[in-house]
Amino acid sequence: MRRAPLSARKKAEYRQAYLMIAPVVLGIVVFFVIPTIWSIFLSFTEGPDYVTYKIVGFKNYITMLRPGSDMWQELLNTFYYAFASVALSMIVSVLLANALNQDIRMRSLFRVIYFLPSVTMAAAVGMVWRSLLNSQYGLVNQALKVVGITGPKWLTDPNFMMLGVIIVGVWSSAGYNMIILLAGLKNIPRVYYEAAQIDGANAAKQFTNVTVPLLSPVLFFVSITSLMGGFKAFDVIYTLAGSGATADKFMRYYRTMVYGIYEKGFLYHKLGIASAEAVILLIIILVLTMIQFRLQDKWVHYE
Repeated sequence: MRRAPLSARKKAEYRQAYLMIAPVVLGIVVFFVIPTIWSIFLSFTEGPDYVTYKIVGFKNYITMLRPGSDMWQELLNTFYYAFASVALSMIVSVLLANALNQDIRMRSLFRVIYFLPSVTMAAAVGMVWRSLLNSQYGLVNQALKVVGITGPKWLTDPNFMMLGVIIVGVWSSAGYNMIILLAGLKNIPRVYYEAAQIDGANAAKQFTNVTVPLLSPVLFFVSITSLMGGFKAFDVIYTLAGSGATADKFMRYYRTMVYGIYEKGFLYHKLGIASAEAVILLIIILVLTMIQFRLQDKWVHYE
């Protein structure tokens, strides 16, 4: 069946629509699509810069995947940080959003306070938390000392270094996730809570049987975006780790895959190796995202 020709008004509307989305599409193509394709190409090359290189096939991938490669420790650190920070951030965000969804005084002020870490510069966050987590004079250990607990060496003890990074990551991301979850809570009809109250459900049962199931689509979105952000963690680790001999000594316990890509590509000028690790990270994120979409039918409930 032949479609009717578009009217002049419709054509003008389409032109305006394409014009409106053009800057976003152009930005995606220039800053994401082209660099991704170029990185995939560079992963099959070897050379000191973006101009001088030679094709080496899968040599870089074999180097990265061989036993004993630095990438395996970076991958372990990345998984540890991503899953731990996302799980804790989700729990904190849901609790904060649920609390600030209640009718309490100065609710708007608390929302702003909890959201502020999300818009604070990563460099400032890292420098402040380096002082807070200092084992000798940091406020965190001083507060623990008040309750009779000897605080660990957050920045130099391998058993606690990544935990310190996770704490900072949760502190930085919980406010942003809280705002998204709060919007989801606003869309839950009150009639469900009224029905639960009539059935005798207390606040805890309302939360587990009404709030969480109806909020699951938003939780699904937050979990995907948070996990992607967790696997791309760099700025917090870069600022917390610092520099110098002490930082170099303990860097293996901090280094995630993105930090490893930064080191290999911009410090050691091994662009082929760095690009190969970036492609491996991209594949890991794609696979995990596909798994999340496959599993959503088991716990995501749409009205």
